[in-house]
Order: sequence, then structure tokens, then C-alpha cells
Amino acid sequence: MGTDLAAILISSVFLGVGYVIAKFFPEASLMAAVFLVGLTILNITLALLA
Repeated sequence: MGTDLAAILISSVFLGVGYVIAKFFPEASLMAAVFLVGLTILNITLALLA
């Protein structure tokens, strides 16, 4: 597995975790939203570079 593909996979897992935090813990939704936006930008950047 290439390094870029591994980074995209790991980033996607963190995106899933951020979504679960936002869905089940509303009091932490602002933190999760920042986390999700940052990881989405990272995921898109890695996908474009791969």
C-alpha cells in the first residue's frame, strides 16, 4: 500500500470518528466540527496529490 493511500485511509477513519463524536455527543459538536473540517481538507488535499 502506498504512503498516500495509507494517509487517505487513516484520515478517513478519523473523519468517521469525528462524525460519531458529533452525532452522539452534541456538547462536543463544535470541537468535532473543527476536527471534521480540518480532516476533510486534509483528505481532499491527499486525494488530489495521490
